[in-house]
Amino acid sequence: MLKKTLSTLFKFIVSAGIITYILIYRVSLKDIFITLSSVNLFWLILSFSLHSIGLLISAWRWQILMKAQQIEVPLSFLIKSYLVGAFFNQFLPTRFGGDMVRIYDSSRYTNSILRSSAIILTERTNGILILLLFAFFASIFRLELTEKNPVIWLSLLVGFGGMVVLLFLLTPFVTKLLNRTKVKGFLLKIKGKIVFFRDSIIIYKKRKKEIAEVTFLSFLLQINVILHYYFIGKALNIDIPFIDYFIIMPVVLLLLSIPITISGWGVREGALIGIFDFYSYSSDFAVSFSLIDVAFNLIIGVIGGVVYWLRK
Repeated sequence: MLKKTLSTLFKFIVSAGIITYILIYRVSLKDIFITLSSVNLFWLILSFSLHSIGLLISAWRWQILMKAQQIEVPLSFLIKSYLVGAFFNQFLPTRFGGDMVRIYDSSRYTNSILRSSAIILTERTNGILILLLFAFFASIFRLELTEKNPVIWLSLLVGFGGMVVLLFLLTPFVTKLLNRTKVKGFLLKIKGKIVFFRDSIIIYKKRKKEIAEVTFLSFLLQINVILHYYFIGKALNIDIPFIDYFIIMPVVLLLLSIPITISGWGVREGALIGIFDFYSYSSDFAVSFSLIDVAFNLIIGVIGGVVYWLRK
């Protein structure tokens, strides 16, 4: 308990430190207010409306993965679970903190935290892979951007590296290694859990139809995500080529998955400031962009909080 408290405190201090530095040395609150006051409401509302589409696609994708394991779950339950997860995302480390809530929720149907974790890991991995592929192919056409922002290639390298490690852990070689490992007592119990977890993921190798459907939905979902951020840029009258958002946002979202801050606070703003500087936009635009994204997430989080309160 003490270790968890200290970890949370550390993340809070890091977030507070980065935000304080940005507010004191990089931006003007007056300029941020001016930037936000001139926002185009049409593009703003259009951007926010995409949250509902993304929520539906995400829940549908999750439902398909559950069905692939012979588990029937109402779509409405999964939508509500996503909303509750969004609520907890507001104060948990990284944007994936709410997944812990979804794992717990879905265990009502899977009767297993491990199986629920395997399903959500498969869902997340599929979506992240599509996002990384978007960024990789877009980067080939925008070498000028990537050359001046090496963090883009570094982020892609780390992202794809993580995917390779994950896929390696699912190979027959690791299966044979686990089978040959002789353990007793408590370690035998741990080994059994690891094997069960892997088997819950490996089963998707035989579910090609479902994986194809999930991959297509992930493609649509990530297009929706890119459009969401592109419309925020339009609302702020930011003239950044549409294709560049396929590079910018995957990198920012990947950085947000690093568990060093609370809900990505500070990391998001710092990354956007560095990227927007390439387009000669001031830090005020980058922070305004981030504040709109945060405000949208807070609204969804509040809705999720209401759903959580009503179902208790």
